[in-house]
This record gives sequence, structure tokens and C-alpha cells, in this order.
Amino acid sequence: MNRMQVSHNRRSPFFWLVMFACALGAFAQTVYAADSSEPPAVVDALKSLKKLKRRVADAPARQAVYDLVAAQGDAAVIPALTAYKSGLLLITDTGLEIYGDQINLPDGTSAYPVLDALTGKAILGSDGKPVLAPKLDLTDAAGPPPRAEKQIITELISILSLKDADPTARVESIRAAGERATKAFVDQGEQDRVAAALKAARDQLVASPDDKAAVAAIDAAIAEKKTTFLMAVPSNNAVANVNAALSSVMDGANYPAFNSLRNSLNDYQDYLDAQQSAKGQLPKYSKALHAQLDANNTTGKVHDALIEATTELDAVLTDDKQTQLAALDKLGSIGTQRADNVLRKFSEAAHTMGDKDLAAAADVAMARADRYQTEVSLLEDTFAGLSTGSILILIALGLSIIFGLMGVINMAQGEFLMVGAFTTYCVSYFFAHHMPGYFDYYPIVAVPAAFLVSGIVGFLCELIVVRWLYGRPLETLLATWGISLILIQTARIIFGDSLSVSSPSWMQGAVEVMPDFLIPLNRLFIVIYCAICIFVVYFVVNRTKLGLLLRATTQNRDMANALGVATRRVDAFTFALGAGLAGLAGVAVPMYNKINPGVGQEYIVDCFMVVVVGGVGKLAGAIIAGLGLGFLNKYLEPLLSSYKSIESGASVYAKVIVLALIVLFLQWRPSGLFPPKGRMADA
Repeated sequence: MNRMQVSHNRRSPFFWLVMFACALGAFAQTVYAADSSEPPAVVDALKSLKKLKRRVADAPARQAVYDLVAAQGDAAVIPALTAYKSGLLLITDTGLEIYGDQINLPDGTSAYPVLDALTGKAILGSDGKPVLAPKLDLTDAAGPPPRAEKQIITELISILSLKDADPTARVESIRAAGERATKAFVDQGEQDRVAAALKAARDQLVASPDDKAAVAAIDAAIAEKKTTFLMAVPSNNAVANVNAALSSVMDGANYPAFNSLRNSLNDYQDYLDAQQSAKGQLPKYSKALHAQLDANNTTGKVHDALIEATTELDAVLTDDKQTQLAALDKLGSIGTQRADNVLRKFSEAAHTMGDKDLAAAADVAMARADRYQTEVSLLEDTFAGLSTGSILILIALGLSIIFGLMGVINMAQGEFLMVGAFTTYCVSYFFAHHMPGYFDYYPIVAVPAAFLVSGIVGFLCELIVVRWLYGRPLETLLATWGISLILIQTARIIFGDSLSVSSPSWMQGAVEVMPDFLIPLNRLFIVIYCAICIFVVYFVVNRTKLGLLLRATTQNRDMANALGVATRRVDAFTFALGAGLAGLAGVAVPMYNKINPGVGQEYIVDCFMVVVVGGVGKLAGAIIAGLGLGFLNKYLEPLLSSYKSIESGASVYAKVIVLALIVLFLQWRPSGLFPPKGRMADA
């Protein structure tokens, strides 16, 4: 093979240390089978594929290799099989090799790293340097296999994935195998479409000079009943009889319904062939899953996934009614969405067949599964409300401080959030292009950067505009609204209309707390991040000199001024603090949503409602009201969506109901949850 090695700098004082480490790596490569978890028989079988060409005569030998790999191999073989299917599996003197993804080299050229097919590690040359191929050299490649065997290899890869060393990937593969049980059922819509086409053709035959054989065949297909709950009606045999009978009828051009029927029957037969093929694979998956379960060496989520998947497959593969009833009962107790899908298919088929026992058992189990899904939905809505409320709290904290201290109705608070969001984008962009190796750590820089930038923008707004309008709340409303428009247009000129920020890798994905209940890591970050920010704000307000001056100015501005407190300076720093808190919220928003210059407008109304309901200037009030508003919105939206007549406008109706509830609440407590007391009540 035409390969090249990566050179080392011989002037480096660490040269011999590096060479020693590479030599150890090269030695490890020579002990090929020891570095692989695969039995030697599996490795030898895969090596033999190079000698087996695409000849029909070699098909039994290739099948023997597939069977051996299925019996003794595990998920580590998947890269080798994937490469073999594409004709890219290299079989050399050292073992099984594959090409990695193309990489760019410092000299401007590109190359493909050569990897061990079973371990994924880089192949090292005799001098211990990673081997790179400037192009794909298939001299030592085995395959590709015949087209007819590619589906066999695909199924083999799926079965081997059930033994993945990564528990998360293994659970997903096992669950996917269990979900294949739904493919054993014939889609009722497909059957109804063919039945309608049969009836239309028969009506035309009756109205015209008819062919008795064709009418009889169509009548037989229409009258066919299910004898098993997985049976297709009309069956493949009935469809074949109709097609044969139609061939004796006069030219189809005189009977348009016949042409439509022929097309429908052909499509239906193709569908049934694919469905039967998928159904035929289920015993292989069932056998593989039961073998893992019988080994009794699995625990936790892997064991639970095996129980669920084997039960789903047992329910459709067995002909014993008692086994079916027991499987349905167990699926009802499991209650996951996957189990519920199998139960719904089972119920539909049992009702169509008229088996009252199976239908009743499926319906009871489905009701139990639905109750569990309702609980999961409630938990999901609760967590979604918690994360939404967390963002509202961060914005409302700053708004509450500004409004409570200075009486300024700050309509630009949402735009300070937008400033924080675009600052986060800038930081992530810098890390992605200048420090890609440290990209996962950019939030550490983005948080203080967003706070400082938003705080500085807020400080300048107070210095230039707000300072001259104290004591005139309506004018501050108009002035800050104007500031918001300026900030929006400025952001649009600089950044455009829409941007997205890539989350760090540790913030991607979700944690499964219980079956079907997933907590997205980005949302979990938002909740924890909010809690930390609340603690910091509490500390600043209650344990720092700035907080002392802030509280003194809030309680009695004239007395604080008389004691030498620079109240105007406190106002400026307080406004900057409020704007900075909104900027902190701006760090969280891009983690789950795209950002645009008007992103702050989505939150400003809700934030004012949080401040009014919680009580002006009250930290605890902002927290309780923010969470309450988040929960209300997330509970009401799915509830209203369940009504078909208002499903499309459920989110709007939810906001209207929340607003109405707030109005009613303020009729009872005009000053909010925590009204001012003492001097503040008299202010």
C-alpha cells in the first residue's frame, strides 16, 4: 500500500521518550488477537472473506462466516462488517484494517489514517509512527459481497449491536429490536385501500358483461376473514387468485377500475413481501435477546431493556394464547411508549379478528400503559416548566431590582438578554475557530463575558438616557422602549436575523431518569445555572457593600443620601447589575433555541408579570412567581392541545388564561405575593 508516516522532530529533548512509547505501541500492534476482544475463530473467519469472491459457488462459505460471526462475535466486529459491505475491509498480514475519516495535514495535503478494524486504534508502522494513506488503496480489500448478501450483513450488524460494550448504545439497540415487533402487524390502512379497490372493480364487473371467475375471486378476497391476529386480509394467496382471474377478463382499457385495482394489488403485494421479510427476521432477534437474558449477567437498564424487548417479541411470535395473554399483561405493567405501540397494534388486530379475550386483555394492558404515559408527560411538563421558569427568574431578578429601586419601567430588559445571547455566540465562535480543542469549556468564559457586556450596555443606557428621567415612570417606559429598538436594529446590522450556538458536548443528549422520562442535559444545565445565579445574587444583595448600599437606598433614599451614600452612583451600578442579570439569562437561551435580534421580546411580557405577581424588589417573590408562571404555561399547553378544536392555538390560549389568572390574583393581592413593608410600604 502507498502509505506515509508522520515525522518527529529529532531535536526535541523528548524524542527518545516518544520513540519508546511508539515502540511499545508498535509491539502492541503485532499482538493482534490479544488486543481484540474477538475470539481467534471470528478473526480467522473474517480474514477468509478475502479468498471468497463474489462467485455463487462461494455463497455457502460466506454464509458460514456470517453464522460464525453471529454466534461468537460482538459489537466490535461491526466496523469490519460495515467496511466489508462497502468493499473497504483491508485484510493484511497484520490483521483486519479499515480507513478512518479523511484528515488534513499541515503541508496542505490530506490522508486517511489506517485503523485496526476491531479496536479502532491507529495502525503503527515499524518505526512506531501512525500509518497514513494518501488515497484509498483497495489492493488488500475483501469484497464487496454480492448485492443479495448486503441485507444479510445489515441484519447481522443489527444483531451484533445488541452486544455493544457501551451500555447506552446497547440499551438503544435492544429497544430498537423490541420495537421491530410492530412490523409483524399488517397496516390496516393498506388493507382498507385494497378492499375498496376490490369493491370498485366488482361493481363494474356486475354492471358489465361479467367474468364469473373474476367475480368469484374478488368476492372470495372481500369475504376473507382473519384466522390469526397477524394475518393480512386479503391474504397474499387471495390477491394472487384475483390477479390470475383478471387476466381472463376483457381488455382493461374498457374497465378503468381494473387498472386501478391491478396497481393497488401490485403495491399491496410489494408491501406484504416487505412485511413478511421484516417479520421473518424477528425470530433471530428474539433468539439473540433471550440468549443474553438467559445468561443472567445483565443488570440495571440493560436488563430492563431485555425484559421489555423479549416480551414484545414473544407477544407476536408465539401461537399460544396463554403466553400471549401473559405477555400483554407484562407489557401493560412496563408501560413504555414502545410497549404501548405493540399493545395498540395487538388490540387493533384482535378486534378485527374478533378474538374477545385477546382484545380485552390488550385494552386493559393499554389502559395501564396510558396511565404510566400520563405520569411521564406530567413529569416532562414539570421539568420543562422548571427550566422555562428558571430563565424567567434570571431576567425578572434584574427587572425587579431596577423597578423596585428606581421606579424605572425598563422595557429594554429583554434586549439585555439578547446582548448576553450574542455575546455567548461570539465567545463560542472564537473558541470554535481559534481554540477548537477547548470548545467544550467556552461557557466558563461566556458567563462572565455576557454579564460584563450586558452590564456595560446597561450602565451606558442609564448614564445617557435613564438618569434624566427618574421620577417619571411613563417616560422611562417610552425611553427604554426606544433603547430596545436601537439595540435590536444594531444587533440585526451586525449579526443578521438568525444564528445558532452549538452546545458543548457535555451538554448534549439526555439522562433517562426512568423509562421514557428523559431530562435533556441542556435544560438540566439551565436549572442548575439558574440556582447558582440566584445564590450569587442573594450573596451580592445581602453580603456585600454594594448590596448594603442598594438596600439602604431602596428603603430610604433621602436618609441614605444624607449619610453620604452616592445614590446616583448606586443607581447606575444597580441598573448595570439588573442588565447583567438579564445577560446571564442570555447565556442559557442559545443552549436550546436559535437566537435573533428580537429574542428578548419573547420574554419581556412574562418577566413583567413575574415582577408584578412576586412583589416589586422581592427576590423570593421573583423566584416563586417565575416558577409558577413556567409551570402554568407548560401544564396548560398540553391540556388545551388535547382539544382538537383549539389544538393549533393552544399556546396562545394558555397565555391568555395565565394572564386572566394573574389579573384575578392581583384583584386579591394588588401588591403581589410579598408586598413592601415598613419604610418601603410608605415610599
